Amino acid sequence: MHRNLLKGVGVAVIVTALAGTAIAADTTDRAAALERLEAARLAFDAARAELEAAQAEAARLVASTETASTDAGRAHAQPGADAEAAQEAVEPDSWFDGWEFKAFVGLNGASGNNENFSARASIDGERFTEKYETSLLLSYVYGTSEGETNTSRGEASIRNDWLLEDSRWRYFALGKYEYDEFQQWDHRISGSVGIGYELIDTEDTTLLIGRAGIGGSYETGGEGDDEFSPEALIGLELRHKLSDNTDLEASTTYYPNLDEWGEFRLVITVGLEVVMDEETGLTLNTGIEHRHDSDPGQGFEPNDVEYYMGLGWTF
Repeated sequence: MHRNLLKGVGVAVIVTALAGTAIAADTTDRAAALERLEAARLAFDAARAELEAAQAEAARLVASTETASTDAGRAHAQPGADAEAAQEAVEPDSWFDGWEFKAFVGLNGASGNNENFSARASIDGERFTEKYETSLLLSYVYGTSEGETNTSRGEASIRNDWLLEDSRWRYFALGKYEYDEFQQWDHRISGSVGIGYELIDTEDTTLLIGRAGIGGSYETGGEGDDEFSPEALIGLELRHKLSDNTDLEASTTYYPNLDEWGEFRLVITVGLEVVMDEETGLTLNTGIEHRHDSDPGQGFEPNDVEYYMGLGWTF
């Protein structure tokens, strides 16, 4: 009996030991599984965070690219955008830096019953900085009719605007030399100083500047007497973007004579520029220029109107 009891106890001990071993093994497997599950969860959280960061960076880059494209488009569309971009840039070291020039050549002719020929050539430049806007023009027009010269006119002018910080107001000075073989005078030198104000300055297309000043003109040569005339200046200047590749520029300037009431000069210009090839800077230019002198002299017409069309290059 004792032997059977001892045998039963031994069997129970063995069974208990085996059960404990199984339970311990199962507990170890569960712990390992939980550890792997926790490691997988942490890896998933890290991957999700990396994905969200990558998506945010991609969205930021797309928004930045769209903004840059919009700004570039506005800079191209806005007539004053070149000035704004230059104003944000570092001031040029020299007065000769920062210029953009345009050259223009136009030819017209006819033969047969009528023999006519006319040519127009010009170079104009613009320079924009934080403090100044400067423009200059050199032009010459020549024409013949039936073999006889009927047009020979040249012009050189320069205007500088002094910009006021955070203001639409500006000061300007203008100087001009004109040569005309078919006027009462051969040479005219004029100049004015005054103020300007940006009446309209939209972000997309339009710039309208009003100007008022005082100065004078001196005429010499030709059939008239050498004469100086004090003059005022009242003007409007418009720049407008008609489309991505088409610009309109127009101006009207009135010069009343301060010595002789009722006498005046008036200059009206309208020009259209179409960009034909942005890479080469090729443009198609057309326009009209109307000059009126209320006292042109005996035998001379008060109005001179010139039409032109030709090709231009920006450099």
